[in-house]
Amino acid sequence: MAVALLPLYFIYLEMPVEYITLIVGIGLIPWIIKFAWSGPIDKYVHKGRKYFVIIGGLIGAICFFLLYFIDPLNLIVLFTIILFFSQVGQTLLDSAADAWGIDVSTKEDRGKINAAMNIGKVVGAGLGAIILTYVGQTFGHKYMFVVAGILILINIILPSVIAEAEKIIRKQKVKKLLFKEFKKKYVKLLLVFIPITAIGGGIINFGIDIYAKIVLELSDFQIGLLIAGMFMCAVPGSILAGIISDKFGRKLAIYLYNIAFSIIVIIFISTDLFTIKILLFLIGSFFGFGANAALFAFYMDGTNPKIGGTQFSLYNGLANLGFDGAGIFTGSLFILLGYNNTFLMAVLINIPSLILLHFINIKNKTKLFI
Repeated sequence: MAVALLPLYFIYLEMPVEYITLIVGIGLIPWIIKFAWSGPIDKYVHKGRKYFVIIGGLIGAICFFLLYFIDPLNLIVLFTIILFFSQVGQTLLDSAADAWGIDVSTKEDRGKINAAMNIGKVVGAGLGAIILTYVGQTFGHKYMFVVAGILILINIILPSVIAEAEKIIRKQKVKKLLFKEFKKKYVKLLLVFIPITAIGGGIINFGIDIYAKIVLELSDFQIGLLIAGMFMCAVPGSILAGIISDKFGRKLAIYLYNIAFSIIVIIFISTDLFTIKILLFLIGSFFGFGANAALFAFYMDGTNPKIGGTQFSLYNGLANLGFDGAGIFTGSLFILLGYNNTFLMAVLINIPSLILLHFINIKNKTKLFI
């Protein structure tokens, strides 16, 4: 959440808009390439997923503490490097948690499990938005990093005391299994679908803070409350998406949520009424964030549980490639196209992915070797 709120800090420092999303995007590159260090999670699965959750959390927390002491205007390279490694830690934590979820889930309940995971993330992010923006506005933006580090440490307390199910698992031949997965038709299609379907959300997500600050002229704390409200709306959205995807199919849930979200964005850019825009922010979050429950359940279905950490991290990385990659250029798009045209483009980009979704038929019956 601290990274998502970085634009507020940079706007306070009067950094040019086109540079803001570029720096944040570079800092988030680990979310694109996190599969690169997710291999050990599968190779050393006998050590347990919890081991990597704790290590990742500690790396992320320590890096956020270090960011407090670095001035981004005078030491922007060092700031970006430390920001990068803070996300390396968080992606290691995230990959291990995802692999843990794949271990204990079945196809019949992955929609609800992903809904629960999504809810945990958005509730945490919502509370974090309120806390961090209050701290930033009251005590100074630099203190957001200290609080973020503390929140990460709190976040790894529960996993550290949960006992994993005991199972004897041989070391996996990760590369061999991964290349075997790449030969499957649905995997090839997923590798194209995943980044494309994430582009629109990335543009909108990266642009929210800037739009709310510059166009709507909200204070930092008001933006924090708005983001928290958006995340709270994501809770029922995730629950419903999980239920629909488990009962009626992943594709139906994905189509319903993405089409509804696109309609909301079009209405948003068509109105100048402040109250309506805020309401649409909230409604859009119901569908935008909620869609992730169905999407990531879909990606789990297409994951070989023997290499759950690596393959699912690859899918996550591709999603983040589309999401963060598009986000990097959002500031420049605002300058070139304007706010409304940029948001409209984000919606139109989603059309090819929805067409491609029709042709992806996942058939994965692989079971974890025990």
